[in-house]
Amino acid sequence: MIRRSWLRAWGVGVALLTSVSGSGAAQEVLKLGHVLAPTHQFHRGMELAAKELQAKTGGRVTMQVFPSSQLGTERDMNVGVRSGTVDMVLASPGGASVHLRDIAVLDAPYLFRDDAHWRKVVYGEIGDDWTKRAAETSNVHFVGWFHRGTRHVISKTKPYATLADMRGQKIRVADFPPYPQVFRALGAVPTPIAFAEMYSALESGIVDGADVPLDTIPAMKLHEVTKFVNLVAWSYAAPGVIVMSDAAMKRVPAADRAAVRAAIRVGTDYIATEFETSEKSVREQIAKAGMTLVEPKDPEAWRKVAAEQAIPELARTWGGDAGLYKRIAETR
Repeated sequence: MIRRSWLRAWGVGVALLTSVSGSGAAQEVLKLGHVLAPTHQFHRGMELAAKELQAKTGGRVTMQVFPSSQLGTERDMNVGVRSGTVDMVLASPGGASVHLRDIAVLDAPYLFRDDAHWRKVVYGEIGDDWTKRAAETSNVHFVGWFHRGTRHVISKTKPYATLADMRGQKIRVADFPPYPQVFRALGAVPTPIAFAEMYSALESGIVDGADVPLDTIPAMKLHEVTKFVNLVAWSYAAPGVIVMSDAAMKRVPAADRAAVRAAIRVGTDYIATEFETSEKSVREQIAKAGMTLVEPKDPEAWRKVAAEQAIPELARTWGGDAGLYKRIAETR
């Protein structure tokens, strides 16, 4: 009788120990969403971050990565982060501006010179200030910054070697600033369409072209529905921000929060390296797939028109401070 009671007590103790130290209840699982395909470096970088996070926390905190808008459109996910129904999202500057308006400036045309420039901005005083204010005013946390490539324009039926070639062309853009403003300044007809619907919009002729970074072309198989890659390079890096809900941050033990940021940095450094080293191979890949690469005849004309005509209107999207663009552009 005594032996049976002892065995029952021992069994309960083992069960309790398992529930505390096992891989189930002891874990906090963070769900991160983005709009790109699982073949994209965004996804690969975040998968790497997930492995780092598990290793750094001994499995106490893990991260699941959901590609291809599985958690909703970018707009939906940013709303979800605010309400706490989405843990984390890879947000473009325009999307993240719902949390802090200043972030929208990162999408402005011809803002950054090179990799060192954008890193100094987001990992320096400006980025630190944005992170602090987002937490104070919107109750969200900026836990990382990621390179988003150099943006060009693909087209179906004709090349855009000059600004005149783009005039009146329907160009698929994201449904938030600066995309409509930039392409209106360039003379096109900006046509907002969800990222997941871009392929079908090009295929059906709803739009004549689309604004994309080069790597998106093979990742989304856009070479199947377009002919020309117009290398206008209107945006370099335009760093996005990884936004985390306050509810998710509070679920992470305080001792592990630095590990979340450190793991994310490993993943975002991978993304940046991929963008920095892969453009040549991507150009070769899409040319081999049958696309024609078009260099603009007067690059400075594109820069002048986009920057000078779009900035006054765009400044309203980040609070009206046109000088913020200048301060970032002149950061050394």
